[in-house]
Amino acid sequence: MDFDPNCVFCQKTETDYITENTLAASFLDLYPVSKGHTLIVPKRHVRQIWSLTEDERHAIFELVEKNKAILDQKYHPDGYNIAINSGAAAGQSVFHCHVHLIPRYWNEEPRRKPVPGQFLVPPERPQFKGMD
Repeated sequence: MDFDPNCVFCQKTETDYITENTLAASFLDLYPVSKGHTLIVPKRHVRQIWSLTEDERHAIFELVEKNKAILDQKYHPDGYNIAINSGAAAGQSVFHCHVHLIPRYWNEEPRRKPVPGQFLVPPERPQFKGMD
């Protein structure tokens, strides 16, 4: 299935996009971990990264680089997290493959600062309510 009418990412349109190419698109996360938190997705409805074609993987990571350049110019972050949650046990809550590009800043609130080797999200994100 190339499109899932019940998928929030499949419902995105060109007006939502920051960047796009023929196989992928990017847009801002609705529950950002930090200022500029961007999602990069395949345009085709694919649940997991493991099901992407090689061309889709290349298209997605082309947009990771393009969005990094945009975020560097607009926000001047001090670093980045690039994360892919694959499966519910890994924290995936929208089952349309997506890459998180998360700008990080030294002046972030302490509870949001990353810990080496760990992908942290703020507790106000809906899927993490009640876990703090």
